[in-house]
Amino acid sequence: MSYIGKEPQYTDFLSKFFNGDGTAMTVTLDASPPNEAALLVFIDGVRQDTSAYTVSGYSLTFTGAVPSGTNNVQVVHLGIAQDTQVPVDDSVSTAKIQDDAVTSAKLDTNITIDGNLTVNTDALIDGDLKFDSGYGSTATAYGCRAWVNFNGTGTVAIRGSGNVSSITDNGIGAYTVNFTTALPDANYTIVGTVADAGNYRRIFNIYGGTAPTNSSVQVRCKDAASSTTTANTDNVYMQVSIFR
Repeated sequence: MSYIGKEPQYTDFLSKFFNGDGTAMTVTLDASPPNEAALLVFIDGVRQDTSAYTVSGYSLTFTGAVPSGTNNVQVVHLGIAQDTQVPVDDSVSTAKIQDDAVTSAKLDTNITIDGNLTVNTDALIDGDLKFDSGYGSTATAYGCRAWVNFNGTGTVAIRGSGNVSSITDNGIGAYTVNFTTALPDANYTIVGTVADAGNYRRIFNIYGGTAPTNSSVQVRCKDAASSTTTANTDNVYMQVSIFR
């Protein structure tokens, strides 16, 4: 069947029965109607005019005595089925969005953030971290993939580190820095410094006996005692950083 205008919609209306008690009784409804015309009231199957009762909140009071009977009074709430409405612009607040409901499929691939960004997570996954901060254009940020500050004398001891699981003592002035999480490959850059109180002749270099791997790198400290001789020496402050 065709319709002019909007097709009728149907829904269930609240309906409740009451027992008449012979008085101008007051009954409690399950919903609060806006006015008397929002209800259909029947007594013994006869519809009552809106002048036969008044409503206030959840209460309906009859203006005249209601005949006694069992379930002889019926109150039906009228209503219109409403279509789901599209919220107006800027009307949905954060409180209306369920936690964790917004997925990456709903986010733009290029997001501009005004102000500071705080990320409460252990990792940023998928793609390189890029930013424009003094580069002149957006560029990939190549971070430090591992670092360690350790005492290379006596029993080797790590003072502080990141992505370094341990230091292997390979003898006088020779050490292996072992990574907690392996790097993608061994094509990284090693930066190191050495320091020892009162001694300014210490030299940091990569140990040439074994090439760097994705899981470790060998380093050593040399003592430039003369222009012709350099010997390995243990050192108090060894600092190594790995960039890729």
